[in-house]
Amino acid sequence: MKPIKRTAALTAATAILAGGMTVLAAGPASAASEITLRNVATGFCLDSNTNGNVYTLSCNGGSFQRWYAADAGGSFTLRNKATGFCLDSNTSGNVYTLGCNGGSFQKWIHSGSTWRNVATGLCLDSNTNGNVYTLGCNGGSFQKWQ
Repeated sequence: MKPIKRTAALTAATAILAGGMTVLAAGPASAASEITLRNVATGFCLDSNTNGNVYTLSCNGGSFQRWYAADAGGSFTLRNKATGFCLDSNTSGNVYTLGCNGGSFQKWIHSGSTWRNVATGLCLDSNTNGNVYTLGCNGGSFQKWQ
C-alpha cells in the first residue's frame, strides 16, 4: 500500500469521524485510520480470519475486528489489521478478504453510515446469523455500520 500524506490521513480520519465511526488509533505517522465496524441492526462487529472469510461476531476488540481505512481518492480501502488483507467483493454479492491490489472491488465509498462497493455499487450488509454480503443499497439498519 502506498503511503499517503499526513493531510490525506487526516482527511480520511475526519470523513470517518463525520460518519459516526469510532477511530481506535490514528497517529501522525499512520497512513490510515484504525476503525471497527459495528453493525447497527445486530450490534456485531465486522470480523475476518486468515482464510479470507468475512463475517460478524460479538465485538471483542481483537485485531481481526480492526480495519485500517485508507483514503483511495474519494473512496477507502479497508485492510484487516490481523491479516493484512483488504475487504473485497464481487458481482455475486460475496464479501471476503484478499491481498490488497488497489482494484475497484476493494474500494468502498463511505456515506453516512453505509459502505458501498465502487465496482458493484452494492452496499455492505449483514444479518443476525453473522453473514456478511453486499446487496442493493436500501437504507436499512443491516446496511448501517458505526
